[in-house]
Amino acid sequence: MALADLYLHAAQHRSRHIAMVWPASLKTLPLVHALATLTRWNHGDKQGVRGLLFPVKSNAFHCLNHIHFDRGSILRIVKELVEVADNPRVTRSMRDKDPFYFWLNDSSLRQVLGGCFNPTIGELLPHYLATPDFRVWKPCDAQLLALTRAKLSRRGKAKEALQMNSVIMGDPRTAPDALFALDGRMSDSELRQACKALAELGAPEVVIVQATRAVRLEAPKWKRQLARFCLMLEDVFRGCRPGVIVVTDEPHAAYELKHELWAQNHKRDSAGRWHSPHEFRISGIPSAAGGVGLLSEGGQEIPSPAPREFDVHIVDADVAKAANKFMHIANTAPGGKLGARPLVEAASFLSRLAALPCGVRHLSEHLAGLDVSDRARAAFDWPGHMGAVHEFDRNVGVGDNRPALMECLDRSSRLFANYNEATPFAHKLAELVATVATSKRRSVAIVFTNALYLRLAERFLVGYGQYPEDATYDSLHERVHLLSAPHLEDHLEKLQGSTLVFAGLSEDCLRLLLTDNRIPAHSVLLLTQRAGQFLRATLNPIVEQMPEFKSYKPRMESILRQLKDLPESASVLSTGDYVLPTFRVELSSNITSSDNDVEPGSWVIRFDTGATQYRHDTSEVYVYDPASQLATNAGFRPCQVCSLGVGNKVFIMSADLREAVEQVLRDAGVPIQSDKTFESALRSYHEQVQKRLAVRFTQATLSDKVRAIREEMIELNPSLETKLPSLQAMRLWIDLGHSPETPFEQLRPQAPLREATFKAFAEVLGFSELEAAYQWQRVITAVRNSRRLDGRHVSDIYAYMLLQPESVMANSSIRRQTLTTLFNQARENVATVEHVGPLLESQ
Repeated sequence: MALADLYLHAAQHRSRHIAMVWPASLKTLPLVHALATLTRWNHGDKQGVRGLLFPVKSNAFHCLNHIHFDRGSILRIVKELVEVADNPRVTRSMRDKDPFYFWLNDSSLRQVLGGCFNPTIGELLPHYLATPDFRVWKPCDAQLLALTRAKLSRRGKAKEALQMNSVIMGDPRTAPDALFALDGRMSDSELRQACKALAELGAPEVVIVQATRAVRLEAPKWKRQLARFCLMLEDVFRGCRPGVIVVTDEPHAAYELKHELWAQNHKRDSAGRWHSPHEFRISGIPSAAGGVGLLSEGGQEIPSPAPREFDVHIVDADVAKAANKFMHIANTAPGGKLGARPLVEAASFLSRLAALPCGVRHLSEHLAGLDVSDRARAAFDWPGHMGAVHEFDRNVGVGDNRPALMECLDRSSRLFANYNEATPFAHKLAELVATVATSKRRSVAIVFTNALYLRLAERFLVGYGQYPEDATYDSLHERVHLLSAPHLEDHLEKLQGSTLVFAGLSEDCLRLLLTDNRIPAHSVLLLTQRAGQFLRATLNPIVEQMPEFKSYKPRMESILRQLKDLPESASVLSTGDYVLPTFRVELSSNITSSDNDVEPGSWVIRFDTGATQYRHDTSEVYVYDPASQLATNAGFRPCQVCSLGVGNKVFIMSADLREAVEQVLRDAGVPIQSDKTFESALRSYHEQVQKRLAVRFTQATLSDKVRAIREEMIELNPSLETKLPSLQAMRLWIDLGHSPETPFEQLRPQAPLREATFKAFAEVLGFSELEAAYQWQRVITAVRNSRRLDGRHVSDIYAYMLLQPESVMANSSIRRQTLTTLFNQARENVATVEHVGPLLESQ
């Protein structure tokens, strides 16, 4: 609420601020506007706050479709402020608001939707988005109460009346509580045009400017662009200047932006400058809630976390020296860092290499998978980076620094070769795991920044041969818990008593490390040297200059004491991060026709992100369309490619989300071998059937087992009695002793042909519903449809399991919070269709 309060203050006094929200970065800033305008409304202001948000992506408002207002509380405010006659409680009038909101109390809604129906924020909050090629601010009445109207589709009159009320509320000139947003891809001229158009309709009272990590990573010139935007606001809204809040999540970003704002201010005419030192004052705002920034139901924020001492380990000074040298040479090269991109990218590659929880060999094996694009493999190829540096040296040159550059290249190549089996980071990780071997009662939980690094580390630890006392990972794994950062909070209660090891930091990890009392003392923090340098540079100004975060000070000081002797690095703030840099894998489904063979008859889909996909016309994709009657609670509906239209928002599976889905399925007990081929998956299925058969059916012969299975299946589902095949045919489902020796080309699934039959068969064998769904989609159906499937098909399978209307995952025992996290990630991986059609017509 602190940021919402600052938002209201800026709106009322037209003041300018920089808000450093930390350690949890807010990813749903439209929610700040919603809370602020609700506060004004509760105090009698029926027009609320008129706000502007920049920069955003096209999915900026999607989160509001899945956060609900309490209908009872909203109706209480509506009744208290109704304007049948003069109402002394109303401070700013808007009579048209009453009939719109009174529809929430209509009897037809209760009959159709039930008494516990609560509307989403996105249905009630008028919001508008300007995109590249902006022409005019369009009404948003189609979005207001859209989900409710979809559910009232069979009650024509009620729906029609609701639409009429929405038209009044959706006019951008008069809409109460309105939030306008500007797409980050817009040019300076388009931004100015959109702001001028808004000034004619009614200027905003307050503007939020996003300068969070996500924005900074995507915009190399973010300081100059955001500062220029802030000053443009004063020029366009000269007669009614709005308040401004720049929201950032790191102290150095806050100070750099303030410096840039004042530098550009001094370049203006004296009459137009601001002179007060309070302009764009930096305010620290503690934020401990993850996700959308709201506490879970029943959750409580801890005002003062208990002091904790942590153990920090720093590895890989050699890579830090090489990366720093590349950056130093790049800074002095012609054109600076922007002109010396090959050197900067070489430094970035080395930083990522240092953070690998395995060896180069393990990453190479993963990159050899069918689902990884050639472009991704090339990006992770050190010889390719070496060639780019040599080419830069030949064509541009670095002058007197050439000997130092060549020496740095040679040193980096030796490091790359030395890390083939394991990086120093991986060796230290194995050492920490090995401590379990010396104590039979201890367990260790290792937290990785993402699911891919978890799997790479697991592959490395399984093959590691230097555990003490001749131990193996198999003998230790019951006391070694591996989990990814997004799932740590869900597992903290179960991990009490374990030594917690953070294999690198992410935003979630740092937030919990500093704010959660369930994090035990002497938890271990494992970092590369550059990540440690950046973390020190982040924590020092917070401890020394921002008293708002004093409740976290004991924990921060524990970390800083162990980082104080690290060497200084001039480049770390401009190129580093406390979040460990990771290799990001591009799936082979997001490719161009030059990268991969395209099958005849394919359709081409081009997205606003620049991605291109080639799919069959009958292939099924998932469209984000929460107002559709066919949409799931997550907001997606299935759609064939041939039915797609320009403007549809389509889900695109990312490598990170696919890894996350696999990890959640694995945690739920599904035996996934995600780094193996379809052959291994099929053989694994046959092995599981044999094991479960031996446990659950102890009859002497296969014939007796088949009869017993048939009887149990019919008892479970009587409708199968006339649909089951003969006993001889059913015998093939369990007669799998030959499977290990059968060549894959001759191996068959040997499973029921129909999904309903397979579900019953799997249940009597003891598979869970989630396991059965996985085996059917990932193994049986996949092998039957094609003997050689690429990564896109695998991604399609996981998309189906997550987003289908009757999603097995959504109806499984997987925790609601975990599913919510996956659905939020899915909505972040939505792209807008710019063109779709048969390939021949598109060429």
